[in-house]
Amino acid sequence: MMTRFANPRTDFPTDAMRHFTRTLMILPLLAASLAMAADKPAKKEGGFGGAKGAYLTRDELRVCLNRQNKVKTEDAEMLKEKAEITGVKDELVRSGDELKQRLETVDRTVPEAVSAYNEALAARDARVDAYQKRVDAFNARVLANQAEREAFGTACNNRRYFDEDEQAIRRGK
Repeated sequence: MMTRFANPRTDFPTDAMRHFTRTLMILPLLAASLAMAADKPAKKEGGFGGAKGAYLTRDELRVCLNRQNKVKTEDAEMLKEKAEITGVKDELVRSGDELKQRLETVDRTVPEAVSAYNEALAARDARVDAYQKRVDAFNARVLANQAEREAFGTACNNRRYFDEDEQAIRRGK
């Protein structure tokens, strides 16, 4: 006895069945191609600012991240220093007010009282001079930080980078 092979043209009664079987044969190929595409995720990207510009190389990204960290660190340190300077200023204002009140009560006929007041005034003047030097140094740091922030903005703002590059830099590569 012989085995009979199916003839697709005569064994399927309708075109709809033929179309259905072709679809069934294509589905595994489509599923396999989708699975292969899902294995390779697209590179994730980050960016500075609007991030519409060119991509940063890994070295450029390293420089930008260092600049960004430097600016943030300086900002935090300067906020602390500004609070300290404000405290010193408040103390100087308070001591100045005390000296004004003390001047009204100083007996100018007693040389020791006048000498004590002049010493207190000289000590306050020395603290004011030290305060002014500190303020000048602080203002110079503020200007330097602004320049660094502008350099960061010029070199890094609106530039994109790949997340894998950032992760590699953070891991020390």
